Amino acid sequence: MTSPNPRPTEEQIAARTEEQILAAVAAGHDMDDMPLTDADRAAVRRIARGETTGNDEVATLLAAIRARTT
Repeated sequence: MTSPNPRPTEEQIAARTEEQILAAVAAGHDMDDMPLTDADRAAVRRIARGETTGNDEVATLLAAIRARTT
């Protein structure tokens, strides 16, 4: 018996367009009542294009937070 909602394969994920990736991320955040900011959308696009990584984006955010609190 197959799962009614199988997880996408790596190939399916890799084939997604930048807009599809952004829409999926935005939908998840909208469901949690935490809509993406313009900066969030820009970060998702950079990650989708391979310009940066999620870890790099987190490090950038943490550095900005630390800079504001010192």
